[in-house]
Amino acid sequence: MKHSIIITYHKNKDMLFFCLKRLLETTNNDVEILIIGNNANTAELDFEITSPRCQYYKFETNLQYPKAINFGVSKCSGDIITFVDADIFVWNGWYEELLACLLAYPKIGAVSAKLINPQNKRILDFGIMYSRFNAAHTMMGLKYDHPLASYNRKVQTLCSAILMTQKSLFNQVGGLDEEIPYSYTDCDYCLRLKDIGYESWVAANSCAFHKGSTSVNNSKSNFSYYRLDAKGIYGMKDYAKFIYDIEEWFKISSNYAKKKYANLSKKYVLIDLSTMYDRKNYYKMIKSNFDFEFLDIIEQPETIRDCEHIVLYDTISFNYIDLATPILYFVDTFVSLFNNQLWFDLRDISHDLVIDRHGNIVTLSDINSNLC
Repeated sequence: MKHSIIITYHKNKDMLFFCLKRLLETTNNDVEILIIGNNANTAELDFEITSPRCQYYKFETNLQYPKAINFGVSKCSGDIITFVDADIFVWNGWYEELLACLLAYPKIGAVSAKLINPQNKRILDFGIMYSRFNAAHTMMGLKYDHPLASYNRKVQTLCSAILMTQKSLFNQVGGLDEEIPYSYTDCDYCLRLKDIGYESWVAANSCAFHKGSTSVNNSKSNFSYYRLDAKGIYGMKDYAKFIYDIEEWFKISSNYAKKKYANLSKKYVLIDLSTMYDRKNYYKMIKSNFDFEFLDIIEQPETIRDCEHIVLYDTISFNYIDLATPILYFVDTFVSLFNNQLWFDLRDISHDLVIDRHGNIVTLSDINSNLC
């Protein structure tokens, strides 16, 4: 069985060279690597790659991701093919763990690694599940070694920053859809695999740092104006295929939280700082998994999806610092509540709880102590 890795490259030679260095160090010599360079600025392509394991193809135009991948697959010799973005920096053992996951069960058609934020070693991506209006990146923001992220699991769709599949399956479904630019073409691939009876999984012990959205100095950001177009095409094409499975993840996450936090309050004031259109469905999920009573619900939505930092004393009244009733904060991502030291020190947060749209459930005390 032959193996191929395909890298799509647009700009930032230093980043590519380090990505390539890690791939060469962590894979066997019989794994070929194809680099598909594409940029209308030819200066970004003006270099040589000397490793005999590598083939470098240059296109003096912006191909966009799916077209670059499809070209790479047409040129590779591997039966097992792995897509790796140029801003990926793999950990030791990543390839073996990914391959073991792919081959663990005949109906697994695609696998992805656990993608880690290089700034804080927290999870960026470990599978995607869906509600009616949103895609939830399960465990996003938790520490890379969190117990819930310690085992391989089936997901509905996954991220192709690292994606391993079989070339025969890739060709059977027609490769990546070149009508979906920029992003979501990986999710579409997973759904087309499901159409022919194959599953998508994430591998817990295959890990890599993913620069991705953690930096504006990233080639993909050059084409961020395509994001809404890509999301629109993807949604129109695949909407009927989505399974609304976020509730399944909420059950798993809430069961874990109930075991970890044995003394949760029964009564809360719910302060909703999320951007969710279907926020009331989340309220129902919370109530169905916990025996909570909401004494009041205050909705003060943020205006930015997955806001990086919510300053609590700017967002809600100082009066809530003295509120005796525990607060349940519902947010897009729990990570946004870090760095609220005044609130942590002057309020009794011992029973305050945080739940986010991705299904993460943590206490505000754990956020303060950096334990989640």
